[in-house]
Amino acid sequence: MPAINCKICNSLVWTKLVLASFSASLSSGQSTLELDEFNTAYLQYGETKDTQPDIAREAARRAYELGRELFGVDSERSAMLAINYATLIEDESQSQEYLDEAVEVYQRVFGFGSEAIIDPLMRLGRTLNDRERLTLASQYYERALQLSRDHLGEDSSKAGSLELELAALSLRVGDLGQVSARLERARSILSSYTDPGSQSGMTRIDLLTGEYFIVREQYRAAIEPLLASLGKFVRFPRAGITVRNRISLIRAYENLGEQERATEHCLAIGIAQRVSEGENLRPVYTVIPEVLRNKDQSHPIRVEFLVDREGFVREPQIQTDIDEAELRQAVIEAIAQFRFAPRFIDGSFVESPNQYFVF
Repeated sequence: MPAINCKICNSLVWTKLVLASFSASLSSGQSTLELDEFNTAYLQYGETKDTQPDIAREAARRAYELGRELFGVDSERSAMLAINYATLIEDESQSQEYLDEAVEVYQRVFGFGSEAIIDPLMRLGRTLNDRERLTLASQYYERALQLSRDHLGEDSSKAGSLELELAALSLRVGDLGQVSARLERARSILSSYTDPGSQSGMTRIDLLTGEYFIVREQYRAAIEPLLASLGKFVRFPRAGITVRNRISLIRAYENLGEQERATEHCLAIGIAQRVSEGENLRPVYTVIPEVLRNKDQSHPIRVEFLVDREGFVREPQIQTDIDEAELRQAVIEAIAQFRFAPRFIDGSFVESPNQYFVF
């Protein structure tokens, strides 16, 4: 929960900064009433886009329509407002219309196929990626990559960064055949640059390489790149990407039967996380056997247990009536393999009784 709240806070700060930029660009002759209506709509969009999509969608629509009046149809700002609205529209064909409109505006503002349009296309890809529109994100990243090659060269740092983004997308959608080749191309390019952005990209390459090996169930091979990326991320112990890195290491070590090494990372997450009193802990490693994956999802199974000081499950008790002995045994065996980040209070790890998980 704290990580989510932090994300929302960051989103609101960004929304207000963008709003200030919008307002600063208006001429004194434009309607104060229109500006106030736009400000209200845009702020509501920013406050709700991650939590209340229906409200955010309507607010984004109002901001888009008002923005076109305030900034003009061919404004880069109007294009961004169209993208905000498009990413919240569930109907893909309707959403695509607004995305196409945004790209057409970019082409008029920056020039068709120009170098200047690369960054807007990258931002569009990133926005779509954040909103889980992965296929569309990939398409815009590909267009930006081709333009980067045309204008900046095959081995430009921007081309390397885009190869990395496309590798991450391929991993998310399970296109494993593309992941390894893209990561290698990104590594080959970015390793030649010393700027902070390229070096940060190299760290992400290590993380993604480790995650790729985990998906391939090559757990031993995953350890080295995951430790390499953690060596850079560890400076930011509470960052989501650091926690993600440690969770990947926990998964690798657990599958290698090296629970003590996994415990080290469970404890590190426990120190970094802020869990309110009475909050149910979320597992950092789970095992869901096939019999549980295939069970009737309309009949959830609740298990209660204690999490000890090292993040192991103790004293599991099934709270749901189950007639099948095989299913009961599968539940107990599965929950016993879960790992948690234990609470860290007043300088010590403590047990967490009354925890539960629902299969």
